[in-house]
This record gives sequence, C-alpha cells and structure tokens, in this order.
Amino acid sequence: MRSNRLVAILVLIMFTITAVALFSGCSQTPAPKPSLPMSPDNEGTEAGQATTPARMIIGYYENPWPNTPDQTGSFPSMKAHAKSMSHVAPFWYKATKEGTLETKDSQIVYDTAKQAGLKIVPLVTYKTGAIETILSNPAVRTKTIDNIVKVVQDKPYDGVNIDFELLKPDQESQLTAFMAELYPKLKQINKTVIVSVFPKIDVHESVHAAYNYAELAKNADFIQVMLYDRHWATSEPGAIAPIDWYEANLKHAIEQVGPNKVIAGVSAYGYNWPAEKGKEAETLKYVDAIVLADKKGAKILYDDAVQAPHFSFSGGEAWFENDKSTTAS
Repeated sequence: MRSNRLVAILVLIMFTITAVALFSGCSQTPAPKPSLPMSPDNEGTEAGQATTPARMIIGYYENPWPNTPDQTGSFPSMKAHAKSMSHVAPFWYKATKEGTLETKDSQIVYDTAKQAGLKIVPLVTYKTGAIETILSNPAVRTKTIDNIVKVVQDKPYDGVNIDFELLKPDQESQLTAFMAELYPKLKQINKTVIVSVFPKIDVHESVHAAYNYAELAKNADFIQVMLYDRHWATSEPGAIAPIDWYEANLKHAIEQVGPNKVIAGVSAYGYNWPAEKGKEAETLKYVDAIVLADKKGAKILYDDAVQAPHFSFSGGEAWFENDKSTTAS
C-alpha cells in the first residue's frame, strides 16, 4: 500500500460536516460541491481553542518535477479549483536524521494560495532512512519538532499535516510521543494539526500497527485516514477503494476517535495492471484511463458491488475512479 500522491488525484471527504479534496495538476475531475459554507467564524480565535470548521476542502499540492517552473504541476488545478476549496497542503517539507527540514516551498504558490483565500497546511514527510532517528532519538525529535513549529510560525502557515507513512509496528509509541510533543507547541500558537494514518480493516498489521488512532487523536485536530490502495501496484487487479472496505474502515476510525476528528481519503486515481504476471502496475490519472480505454478500444464497465469503473484489453486490466465512484464514497 502506498499513497501515490506523486501523480494521483485524490479526493478527501470529512465525515458529517467537513469535506476535503486532493488534486493534481492534470485532473479533469471537479472538486466535490460543498454542502455547507466555509466561515472563518467557525474556527477558534484563541490559542488552543480552534473548533471544527463548517467545511474543509484541502487540495494536496504536488510540486512539479525538478527543473520545471512553479507554474506547472498542480498550479493550474489549484487556481482552477480555488473557489471550491478552503485549504491547500503542499508537499514541501522532509525531515532529516539531523532534525532539519528540507524544503521545496514555492513563493508563487504560497502567494497565489493566499490571494485566493486558501489556508495552507503543508505536509511534513521524511527523508529516506531518517525516520528511525527522528522518532527514537529524543534530541533529534525535539529539534525536528522545533523546526516544524518555527517554519509554521515564520512563513506563516495555518497548520501542518504530519505524514509519516509505512512505519514499523514497534514505532507506535514513538509516533505517539512525537505528536504529544508537537501538538501543544502548535496549539499554543493556534495552528491546525493533522496526522495521516493507514486504514486498519483488511490491511496487514505490518502496515497499520504503528498508528494508534485513539492516542494520536489526543494530540491532533484531525486524523486523516488514507482510504485507498486496497489493491495496489503489485497486487492483483481490483478496485482501489471498494465501497464496503472504505465504509468499514471509516466506521472503525469514527468509533475510535469520533466523527468530528476523522478525515476520510477517497481515491480518484487508478492502476493499469499488465497481463504479464510479476510486472508492476502503472498508476493512472483519470484522464489517462479514459485515453487508454479509447486507444485500446475497451469498453468501460462499472462494478456496482465495489462502486468502481474498470476495463480490460489484451495487454492488461485497469481500475480507476470517476465522478460516480467518488460520489458513492
């Protein structure tokens, strides 16, 4: 299981009163229409007292490839959908084993988002090989946290999304301790804190065991459950987020932390699995899937049981998401 945010369009919907959308630059999928207006009055104004907003639509912003201009990548999509969103979460920061933050921040993206009235909650991921030291070494953990607080305050940003993926099961207490140290420092300056977690139902324990929903929720405003990749690039073909699997995992998260803290991830990308066994599937954006089906002369079918479109051809089998499957979620 992996996030696939590099090329994927993702849509998030917060259960009951909050909606969140993920996008990438090539998306042809419109952002979901909000049911409630966003009002700054619904958010806390005193340090540490932020309340649940009426609606959140967060666009997870993927930077363009190296040596390409800031205006490419997700930039056109952010501008096109800005009026349908409330937040943007760019992939800008990676924590290192020294406790510093590597950044790909973009001033033009920041300025454009602010001018559009979007709140900015950048993701913090980690450099390959760094997470063991970040979580296990108290001095490095504190340094990392202090650098996160500093960049959030100095920029300034409206909050942060901690996205430490694929942790080992024995890192559960370490991740919980990390959030317990980070959260009070950010709440003291009234910043929103989101932590991304893996789903737990029908997912191998080695993938989800490090993410203790109930404990993490004590030190986060929102738990963002990545409800996608039930089938992934090296699995057998199938729906990315079968509706029964999605609903079971959403229900479990709500039971653990309550509805007002759960952000549910709804995928809007897909995979093309090659007919030849042992080969990794290609990730598809929505528009890529439509073009591929047309090119191969394949009829797009819709599986009502799992709520997902798919098609097959001589060279492979593709499953993806469209407006109907996203609405079903």
